[in-house]
Amino acid sequence: MALSNGQTWFPPFEQFLWEHWDYPKTPASNQNTYCDMMMWKRGLYGKLKHIFIHEPIEKIINVCRGEGIYLGGGWYQSKHFFSITKCTFNRMFGHYTGQWIFTKIIIRCKYGFPVPIQE
Repeated sequence: MALSNGQTWFPPFEQFLWEHWDYPKTPASNQNTYCDMMMWKRGLYGKLKHIFIHEPIEKIINVCRGEGIYLGGGWYQSKHFFSITKCTFNRMFGHYTGQWIFTKIIIRCKYGFPVPIQE
């Protein structure tokens, strides 16, 4: 949905951006520190698994607009690879293990915008 000034305003999309988008990637000393820092900063600390996407927003939106393969139920798999960081919470130690990978992503689209991401 677009406002009169051309900006988008769609709360689920805004939430998707807040929770999953980090471009350019925030610097950190290592992947584990990155995950601890970002999960805390975004108010998601303690969530067992999470993904951050390090690509321009246009590339992510385009998965919903022709650059994705429809999987059903509003879910699309990207045709192209994305730079992401996977964060996994270790309950025993109370910290995250981070893994940077280059992979295709699966997202759910609504009104042409990504909403939740499959983790």
